[in-house]
Amino acid sequence: MNISHTIVILRPIKDVADYLSDIANDSVWQADVLKSAVTSQGPVGKGTCGYEIRSVLGFPMRTEWIVTAYEPEKRLSFASTNSAVPYEGVMEFEPVAGGTRLKYGFSTTPEGLAGLLDPLMEFFFGFRFRANLENLKTILEKS
Repeated sequence: MNISHTIVILRPIKDVADYLSDIANDSVWQADVLKSAVTSQGPVGKGTCGYEIRSVLGFPMRTEWIVTAYEPEKRLSFASTNSAVPYEGVMEFEPVAGGTRLKYGFSTTPEGLAGLLDPLMEFFFGFRFRANLENLKTILEKS
């Protein structure tokens, strides 16, 4: 499953990148994230580790992740390290007139029954993914 969405947020790139780099904000802008936290020490960068508890079809699912690449105000990549469904993702930031273009991509390769349901899961999670990004836009443009 590959999901990618691009959105323009009418805020400076620093504001958008800083907000998304603060993992504690995940549960604010993503309706399905119940809790998220960084578990490593120091500022966010390559090697930063953390976890999230996400509601998946009404059930809490804990995943652990690591930041795999980090270029402040340009790119933040991450991958699961302990998850029922391994995944990776990337956020790319680009300045545009009046704001920031955010491209957010997420990919996973579900196996077993989840693999058979991949097209349905891509539709469901793609819808939720876009809704979360619209919520992010609303939050950042109001602050």
